[in-house]
Amino acid sequence: MKKVKEFIKGGSNRFISRARRALSNQRGDFYISDAVKIIIAVVLGALLLAALTLIFNNTVIPRITQEINKLFS
Repeated sequence: MKKVKEFIKGGSNRFISRARRALSNQRGDFYISDAVKIIIAVVLGALLLAALTLIFNNTVIPRITQEINKLFS
């Protein structure tokens, strides 16, 4: 368990370090279009996650509980 925590901590520290270097880069390699692409990807991911959650909570889960109740009733 300790190794897993250290692995996750190390990975997050590397990610933060790379993000800081990319944002503080003065050479011009990190363009506005790249930032826009990242923002679009995050927004689309959040919308997809919200849609899947809505579908599962309103359709799949009630149907499964209904079928289980039919089996044991």
